[in-house]
Amino acid sequence: MKTRKLQFLATALSCVGMLTSPLSLAAAPNVAPRDVVLHEGGVLLGQVVDAQGSALINAPVVVTSGTMEVARVQTDRTGKFSVSGLKGGAYGVASAGQQGVYRLWAPQTAPPAAQQGLMLVSDNNFVLGQDCGGGVDCGGGVSAPRGPLRRAASWMAAHPIITAGAIAAAIAIPLAVDDDDPATP
Repeated sequence: MKTRKLQFLATALSCVGMLTSPLSLAAAPNVAPRDVVLHEGGVLLGQVVDAQGSALINAPVVVTSGTMEVARVQTDRTGKFSVSGLKGGAYGVASAGQQGVYRLWAPQTAPPAAQQGLMLVSDNNFVLGQDCGGGVDCGGGVSAPRGPLRRAASWMAAHPIITAGAIAAAIAIPLAVDDDDPATP
């Protein structure tokens, strides 16, 4: 009987740990968002440069809102890019091994200290033309999985409670079915 109680307690604690871990990460981002002004028509302007200040040509720039990709563009011959049709709110912007969180403001509503555009300085490990399977961080980081595995990982990240429930069931059901208690006939 004590074994069953210990198994149940271990399973319950595992489930609580799986649920609180993603929630704590989502609640406490590592970087405070920076304020940036959108131009007329919801246009975000920016430039991607390397550590020496040279423009990165044809560098991919990805804009996300939560876990959804909102836009994917490439820099021009001067390293500049623009993304149109954005609304005010929090967005992630990533390019050339560099990423940040930005609070985008509609024209005439931004705080006085807001920047007029973005300047992304590349990580030294970025290699132009390197294919990361749709990811942006090519240098030194872990590239994103491809195809169905990427979709599954994205779905699990977007639904942590359902994922934790499935894992808990995978642990609890075999424990409940296993009847090795010698006290029961």
